[in-house]
Amino acid sequence: MHLQYLSVSCNKIENLPDELFFCKKLKTLKLGKNSLSKLSPKISYLAHLTYLELKGNHFEFLPQELAFCRALKRSGLIVEETLFETLPSDVRDQMKAE
Repeated sequence: MHLQYLSVSCNKIENLPDELFFCKKLKTLKLGKNSLSKLSPKISYLAHLTYLELKGNHFEFLPQELAFCRALKRSGLIVEETLFETLPSDVRDQMKAE
């Protein structure tokens, strides 16, 4: 699939279909203000992701597999600071690097 941009913010979404993670060209994923409580480790399949909005959901932690989203930097990860701090320090450092 050639999908590069998906915005489903403010939709009360509780779960994401696994098929979403096979959209390997996806660069922007806006999931803010939904009812998500878990982000699949399959997020690692989205290696070209540069913008990921998760703010306003019910996450307790972020999956360490975000480390495989090498194009995603801290400026493109829109989450609460306390949620960002749940990532392992090496993943946080990788995202902060230019």
